[in-house]
Amino acid sequence: MMRWFMALLLILHAATLAWQWDAFARWGWGPNTAREPERLGNQIRPEALKIETPAAAAERMAAETAAAALKATNP
Repeated sequence: MMRWFMALLLILHAATLAWQWDAFARWGWGPNTAREPERLGNQIRPEALKIETPAAAAERMAAETAAAALKATNP
């Protein structure tokens, strides 16, 4: 009895793994691949996002701080 139960669990596990790897997608039995499409529509200005390295960010912040200090001392 325990052998049959373990065999059934193994078969179910293999079927679940095959489903996750899109083995059944040609028959329409694949997992839902569209995760959150509404997030793309909710983005306001994605092109305004700039990715910087930590060194570049520190350099930019130091320059802004120096400019603000210079502006504060020379009214």
